[in-house]
Parts: sequence; structure tokens; C-alpha cells
Amino acid sequence: MLINLIDKDTIDALAMGSRQAFQQVFSVFYPKVHAFALGFIKNEADADDIAQMVFINLWTKREKLQGVENLDGYIYTIAKHTVLNFIASRRVTIDIDSIAEPITAGASPQEQIEASDMKLLIDMIVANMPPQRQTIYRMSREQGLNNDAIAEKLGLQKKTVENHLNLALGDIRKMLKILILLLLGWG
Repeated sequence: MLINLIDKDTIDALAMGSRQAFQQVFSVFYPKVHAFALGFIKNEADADDIAQMVFINLWTKREKLQGVENLDGYIYTIAKHTVLNFIASRRVTIDIDSIAEPITAGASPQEQIEASDMKLLIDMIVANMPPQRQTIYRMSREQGLNNDAIAEKLGLQKKTVENHLNLALGDIRKMLKILILLLLGWG
């Protein structure tokens, strides 16, 4: 794995201002940071901007790297905060479906925990929805049924199903935005 190429000596060299060490870290981590940002933002140009901001931040605060043992986790934290700041500043809509997707095999343990926490948060929000909205959301997202099939199974109009799904997604987005604002306030 490429990340293993970054050892303690490389981190220390970067902290001391080595451009070669920075280039090595950049070439190893840029694709991962870009993919992480793209997973939330869904816009290639914005993901590029976010990834560049992460590495500008890393370079300008490189002296803080002395003593860092887990560069992957450190860069992930910078990336997470940069994405959250971007979302808050641009009022970006969050793609809830991609957040709730299963965890990929290449995810770090920290990413797996955070994805699991996000799924748990969404499940808690859904559990507090009115019963019919909750049922429709679960049939759509967990069972993979389309609106026509849900309407037929529940004996509802398709428009009613669409309205409940829109309300459910709105509830989830609203709670996630509140969480993001709280995290930014405490971060």
C-alpha cells in the first residue's frame, strides 16, 4: 500500500520544510483526499479545490506535524474539516444516499467508524419520523423499491409517496446541517 511509503522520517522532514517530503506526501494522499471530497460534494472542480486547500493547510501548518504518528488520520481530519467548512460556506446540498452507502473495503478503521456513526445518526432521525414517512423511507432506501412499487404496496398515490420521501430527506438534511454547524462551532 502506498501510504506505508510515508514513514516517520518523511513526516519529520515535511515538518522541517522539505519540499521533497511534501511532494511525496502529496502524491500518496492527494487521490485519497480528492476521492473523499468528491464523495460528499459530487463536483469534480470543487473536490479539486478542497483537496488543494487540504494540502495548502498541511504545508502552511507543517511544523505541527512533529510528533504526529498517524499521518493518514491527521490528513483525514484536515480533509473532514475542510469539507465541512466548504459545505457550510457554500450551502452545498448533501447527498444522503451516498452517505448511507455501505463502507468500502479500502476505508481506514477511522473512516469505517465515522461511516457507521453517520448511518446510526440517519437511522435515529428516521426512527423519529411519523410512522408512514418512516415506512416509505425504509421501503425506498433499505428495500430498494421505487415509488410506484411503494405506492402499490401501501395503497397510496405515487405523489403521496414522493411527498413523504421528500419530507424524509429534508428532515435528514436539516439534522445533518445542524450537526455540521455544531461540529464547526466546537471544532
